[in-house]
Amino acid sequence: MMFMNRTGIMVLVVVGVGAGGIVAERHSAASPSPVNLVREDSPPRVEVVRPRRGTVARSLQTNATLEAFEETDLFAKVSGYLSDVRVDIGDHVKAGQVLAVIDVPEMEQELAEAKAQLESKRTSLEVARRQLDHFGANVKLQNELLRRREELSAGQGWISDRTLDEVRANAEMAKADLSVAEANGDLAADQIDVAAAAVEKIKTLLAYTQIVAPFDGVVARRLVNRGDLVQAATATRTTPSAGSLFTVQRIDMIRVFCDVPENDVPHLHVGDPAIVKPSGFDGKQFIGKVTRFSLRLDPETRNMRTEIDLPNPDERLYPGTYADVSLEMNQRPDALTVPAAAIGSDSEGNFVYTITDKRITRLAVKTGLTDNGRIEVTAGLSDETPVVASAQGTPPLRTSVQPQMVRENSL
Repeated sequence: MMFMNRTGIMVLVVVGVGAGGIVAERHSAASPSPVNLVREDSPPRVEVVRPRRGTVARSLQTNATLEAFEETDLFAKVSGYLSDVRVDIGDHVKAGQVLAVIDVPEMEQELAEAKAQLESKRTSLEVARRQLDHFGANVKLQNELLRRREELSAGQGWISDRTLDEVRANAEMAKADLSVAEANGDLAADQIDVAAAAVEKIKTLLAYTQIVAPFDGVVARRLVNRGDLVQAATATRTTPSAGSLFTVQRIDMIRVFCDVPENDVPHLHVGDPAIVKPSGFDGKQFIGKVTRFSLRLDPETRNMRTEIDLPNPDERLYPGTYADVSLEMNQRPDALTVPAAAIGSDSEGNFVYTITDKRITRLAVKTGLTDNGRIEVTAGLSDETPVVASAQGTPPLRTSVQPQMVRENSL
């Protein structure tokens, strides 16, 4: 009996403890704690930020290709055999430096003949000038004789009419001979000009037997060897695979070619900053500016060809390299900006939320450029007006809130 009583007592104790726990739990649920009362009665906290001034721009990421600032394929102007090749690929050359020599022996003979012809014409001109002096003197003599004969005939009649006619005829013949001599002199002078032009032409062609560099640069291609027969370039043979001897490039300055889409073209200006990241440089940046653009859009792609000049004094940048380009167009250096998340938009336009007397209010704003997560505000907002950091999830208008100023880098 004693055992049973003790067991019964223990059961009652357990039941009593369980019932007490249930009652306590119900009492706790019915009576909120002081902490919960504070949270329910306190206004919600809202994060706010201040507008910030800074530089914004319309950014464009595009692909680009690096090219030599100048590039030319050198062709032969005359036909012949290469007697000397003085450079190879990678060699630096100066403007006017001889790269190769074409041997044309028959042209040397033509030059000698042309020079001989020139000397002959000069001799003929000298003879014509002497004849001109002779006939000029004879004209003076015949005119003087005619004058005296006419005086004698008029004064005393000592000269017959026949003799006077002969003297007059001699004077006219002297004038005719002088005219012929003058014509011969002009002809000889013209022949000298023709002969001199022939000499200069052959000299010019002989100068073409030396292939020279047109500017300071680097030999990018050499397509010939000594002993090769080269042909004079024609309209149908002006490609590197059809008669070119060398390709010379100027690479102390590099042209970066990229294409700007139609929507971005109105914002593009000469001088816009550009960041170029060539392949193979582990992301190294080369800073430049937009130098020029074509002022026309490609009708097939609706893009405009744009160039950026990059100085390349160390010649580390190579033509043909692929690159990524970032253009900063339409820069505005002192723009008022807010985080992009702070801007809301609806049928009435763009707006931001701010806090007035600890209540949510709305300000209509006008926006401009978006750059790196920030939006330019062009109207409707002052520098000192804090705005709610995120327009999404903001309590309704006129809601009482606790503003909490936060750093933007902590958002």
